[in-house]
Amino acid sequence: MAAEIPTEAVQQSPATIAVHGGERPEEQPFGAVVSPVFHSATFSFQSFDEMRRYARGELPEAYFYSRYGNPTVAEVERKIAELEGAEACVVTASGSAATFCALAAVCEAGDEVVAYDSIYGGTVKILTKLLRKFGVQGRFISLAEVSRLTGIAGERTRVFWFETPANPINRIVDLDQVAEAARRAGFLSIVDNTFATPILQKPIAHGIDAVMHSATKYLGGHSDLTAGAVAGTKAFVDRVRQMAVLVGATLDPAAAYLLSRGIRTLDLRVRASSENAMKLAQTLRKHAKVARVYYPGLEDDPGHELAKQQMRGGFGGIVAIDLVGGEREAEKLFNSFRLIRTAPSLGGVETLVSYPLYSSHSGFSEERLRAAGVSSATVRFALGIESANDIIADITQALDKI
Repeated sequence: MAAEIPTEAVQQSPATIAVHGGERPEEQPFGAVVSPVFHSATFSFQSFDEMRRYARGELPEAYFYSRYGNPTVAEVERKIAELEGAEACVVTASGSAATFCALAAVCEAGDEVVAYDSIYGGTVKILTKLLRKFGVQGRFISLAEVSRLTGIAGERTRVFWFETPANPINRIVDLDQVAEAARRAGFLSIVDNTFATPILQKPIAHGIDAVMHSATKYLGGHSDLTAGAVAGTKAFVDRVRQMAVLVGATLDPAAAYLLSRGIRTLDLRVRASSENAMKLAQTLRKHAKVARVYYPGLEDDPGHELAKQQMRGGFGGIVAIDLVGGEREAEKLFNSFRLIRTAPSLGGVETLVSYPLYSSHSGFSEERLRAAGVSSATVRFALGIESANDIIADITQALDKI
């Protein structure tokens, strides 16, 4: 069942929605401030007639089986929908599950997905390895080609999939431009909003049709759950939900509770990590062992002016760099960190460092690596909420040992 949002909630600030969004205080037992976790796998009917009415679709607020819908899961869906300014949201067991279900909901054999070539490596593999088995083709275009999207799309193009900021080097895509092209050409625009989160960026307000999140990252925020989310119109989300139910990709209520709890501090965490990222980026651009810094908050970054227009309150918590050197220097760097942990994720309260060549973009061809801007020199930092001074000190001392 689609988790729809009350229209009056849209006017609240993201910080307030993160705390209170999706909640229904009047339904909480004993006046509980925090909603209970409904672990029940199935839900009983009070009568045969109630069962019949549910089967006929006459009781959209009723629950039947947790794969189809669960009160704990529905609450966090409402919260994310409110944050994104969407009509509805469905959460899934992972970001990859959300990606697959969103694409499978609108594509069939013979259709095509056009995608920006600088996106998460797992999404590339879904397009090139998984969906291709079902006759759905993936085609990748460069940032320069996005402006010609209307002419590039074909008769069977159903979706343009992109990220902004894009993993791993923070390339920025024009949301308004994509939305207009999608409207004119008659295909869906879906953006992975994981890096920016709805705290910094509202793609639907720019006309983008749907938003996907790896909710494992900033939305969850504590590196203790795996989840995904898709938000958009009720009609589209209903199709994605049906796919998630059919393949069993729905989210467990315990994980949904952790996700809802994590989102309560989303505004504070995202702003703190963005501030840390800006300080780190400004520091790293002066270091002799750093050849280039990729961060849209820097004034000389190619995407800075566009990021200023479509992002609010910060530029995200991801800083990527190219080292002076390659894998040998990267190995020395990674082995010298004291505070920062090497791990292939982002969005938690702790600062992590990853090597895209051996994580998100492992196994990619040289051509695809070049398109994504990834090389043996590329290192990605996902800033947490620790003291910026401590983060910078650790990274600086590690760089000094190269």
